[in-house]
Amino acid sequence: MTEVPEHLLKRSQDRRAALGLGGGGDGGGGGDAAPAAAAPADEPAPGSAVAPAAPSAAAKPAAATPAEVAPPEPPPPYVQAALTRKKIPFWAMPVLAFLPVWAIIYVGGLSPADTGEAGPLDQGAEIYAAQCASCHGGGGGGGVGRAFTDGELLATFPDISEMLEFVWVGSNGIGPAGTPYGDPDRAGGAHTTLSYNGNPMPAFQDVLTPEELLNVVRYEREVLGGEEVPAEEIGDADQRFWPDGAPIVDDAGQLVTPEGEALFDEEGFLTIEPNYG
Repeated sequence: MTEVPEHLLKRSQDRRAALGLGGGGDGGGGGDAAPAAAAPADEPAPGSAVAPAAPSAAAKPAAATPAEVAPPEPPPPYVQAALTRKKIPFWAMPVLAFLPVWAIIYVGGLSPADTGEAGPLDQGAEIYAAQCASCHGGGGGGGVGRAFTDGELLATFPDISEMLEFVWVGSNGIGPAGTPYGDPDRAGGAHTTLSYNGNPMPAFQDVLTPEELLNVVRYEREVLGGEEVPAEEIGDADQRFWPDGAPIVDDAGQLVTPEGEALFDEEGFLTIEPNYG
């Protein structure tokens, strides 16, 4: 057997030591025997059935730990409200656009506001209850005085002017007992003064104003007597006009003719002829 030179053996030992395979000998000057060649640890001996060893745990790469992600901050309350608020449906836009037009139409169709003041017929009803109902009945059915219902009043006074005169001056102002008044062609004949129970009709020219006189006469005719007044003879404020559209009461509160002259003379009698149609 050939002896390996010492310097070669030393070099071989250092090389194995550097590769981690372990060194042979004592690290000194020389050994008597050459180190036995060792088979690699991961190679099985020839003819063996040993399975290769699993890689060691140290050889596995460590799993990366995910960094904790901070949860997102919630949006401000006003943003949440805007996101959750119900949206206006598309069909509502034309409806909203039409609202101003509808408001104008609605306001235009309203009745005039109630000012709290009594209208002409309301005032007439109050005067009638205080001054006339005791004789003619609360509903105009008659009593001490004549009835206004069932067409009686309108048959006697088809023209409002003559009724205004009769109430203004009373039956004694018209004339002594038996003096006719009203429509001379009345069915059944004209009425005459003091012909109903012998009771006179009192005069109201010292009790009522001219405008109050018109209001109570209108109440007796239109409400109790059932007069159907043409629409053109009633104003927006429920005032009464003559058939030609002229007012019966002027701005000074006086009764006037269609021509604007005083309806009564100084004694309270008509200045125009009644129109019996």
